[in-house]
Amino acid sequence: MNTLLRFLTLITLAICPLIAAAEEDETNSYPNPHWSESKEACLQCHKKIPSPGGPLNLLLDGDIINLCNRCHATISKDKYIHASGMVPPQQMVERMPADFVEALEKDPQGRVTCRVCHEIKYQCLSEEFYRRIDNPLFHRGAPYKKRTDLCYNCHNKSEYKGKHNPHDQINDEGELMTDVCTYCHDKMPDRRKAKSIADVSFEYKKLDMLCLRCHTDDAYAYGCVTGYEDDGSPIYHGSRPTKEMLARIDQHTKETILPMELVTGNIFCGTCHNPHELGVQRQPKADVGADAHKRLRISEKDAHLCLGCHDEKDVREFQLEE
Repeated sequence: MNTLLRFLTLITLAICPLIAAAEEDETNSYPNPHWSESKEACLQCHKKIPSPGGPLNLLLDGDIINLCNRCHATISKDKYIHASGMVPPQQMVERMPADFVEALEKDPQGRVTCRVCHEIKYQCLSEEFYRRIDNPLFHRGAPYKKRTDLCYNCHNKSEYKGKHNPHDQINDEGELMTDVCTYCHDKMPDRRKAKSIADVSFEYKKLDMLCLRCHTDDAYAYGCVTGYEDDGSPIYHGSRPTKEMLARIDQHTKETILPMELVTGNIFCGTCHNPHELGVQRQPKADVGADAHKRLRISEKDAHLCLGCHDEKDVREFQLEE
């Protein structure tokens, strides 16, 4: 794995993608216990520091959903991708791997809880911490080649062949599918008048949220997001560019567009990746990267993508491993 990506993914906070009614603390300001070397972090979830093989002594009578949601009902409210608290049908249980079933059975009612999809011990035990490079969200059975591969531990893959892809924006007749545009835009953009990102509007004010609805795991895996603020805002590897970076970015504006997030001025997913299908954008340079490898606006060969913002001598420190 790229050394740079290893570096960027070492410090990550976790999100529990499960939702339920939670008992919220008045302050809701618990220290982050995930991937912590401090024994005191154990006391965020345990009544006392557990010993190997001993009882867990979990807070809130061991109710994992409420325990996780003391924090995540607030900081992850826009990032949940799965409900919790339901009892799965027997045919689904029969499809599940043994460790998923074992986690399911730990709940007295046999409900789907956070630990069915998340192997909590990974981020608790220091000897398991090597996993956070490839599995920062400590998903059970990870790393997966595709994010949805986690889902198919329980769900029947054959029933989900028609998955919606908002990047498919032109039909077989070459016509723009305008209903797809409003997946991200709050109204259909006027392609004849739009010359920059400032000329269109979006469903969210913070544009990263558009991408993280589907690409949370991807963003962690590739080092784009290194963690989350207390309010749930993503921490990017490169937030707002410096003056020097903006000067380098400006050098590329003749052949491509590298848009910034409107509200913060930060680099966001769309700065490096073109979310549109080839032909949607009227300006040729706005079309660069559409349908390309990883939709990159600048070729990733020889770290050219990084050089869009970073100085060559800085990038040289993070050469690809052989």
